[in-house]
Amino acid sequence: MNDESPQHSIPPSSPVDPAMVRVLRSLDPIARAADCHYFVAGATARDLILVNVHGLRPGRATRDIDFGIAVESWDQFARLKGALVATGDFEADRRMLQRLTYSDQDAGFSMLVDLIPFRGVASADGTIKWPPSRDIVMNVAGFEEALASSVSMEIEENLTVRVASLPGLTLLKLVAWADRGRETNKDAADLHRLLTSYADAGNTDRIYDHEMDLLEALGFDMELAGAELLGRDVASVCAPGSLDQIRSLIKSEGQLERLTNHMIQSSAYPEAAAAVARIVNAFCRGVLHDL
Repeated sequence: MNDESPQHSIPPSSPVDPAMVRVLRSLDPIARAADCHYFVAGATARDLILVNVHGLRPGRATRDIDFGIAVESWDQFARLKGALVATGDFEADRRMLQRLTYSDQDAGFSMLVDLIPFRGVASADGTIKWPPSRDIVMNVAGFEEALASSVSMEIEENLTVRVASLPGLTLLKLVAWADRGRETNKDAADLHRLLTSYADAGNTDRIYDHEMDLLEALGFDMELAGAELLGRDVASVCAPGSLDQIRSLIKSEGQLERLTNHMIQSSAYPEAAAAVARIVNAFCRGVLHDL
């Protein structure tokens, strides 16, 4: 991660939801003042890159924003939350410790905001235990890599934020699916969207210019080439521990079959099971490419 000029700018023809802009404009200066590096994650990051920057079709709708927040201590995280609440724009959720609600009474809307802390509050196994009871555990494996590989994006004039890259998002989604895949299919659906969109998300020229052998081997199927390239890119941004976790997941026949089935079940075209399996297999080849 660095603070160079924006790598992406939102084109005027595809503006960001004004509600999200208001949240970002409110949070950004407070996070900077608190010396908290952060990145936009989740479906918001996905849509900023795929829809707003690259003009692809919208995915699963969302009315919340997830942020990864790098903090050195729980005290620093509490100070950040306190500063946000003190603006009067944010209200803390008493039950969900990561959650705030942003409200704009003049505009007549509210939006859920999840702040996921990592770095100094995480254990060696990549989990955090929420104080004071420490009985609520959350897996934040991959968040360091997602921040390090995030892209700088100019949302509007005088508003530039860091957004999880597609490889970083894919890593986080794999971790999330492994954690909660028995409860919901939404992570599998999001993964399928990322795998099938990667070529069209600014990688077509890269494939033609630098990965022609890969494209030829896949019968010039650009979607499959994009999925395999995404697998390679995910592997390239992973720290050794996260990479071992991801490779262990995809080497497990049972886990891989379950992930594929979840993607098929969440697809608008369940009859396309074979196509989903090919996409997943291409991605897995990419992750395992350097072994």
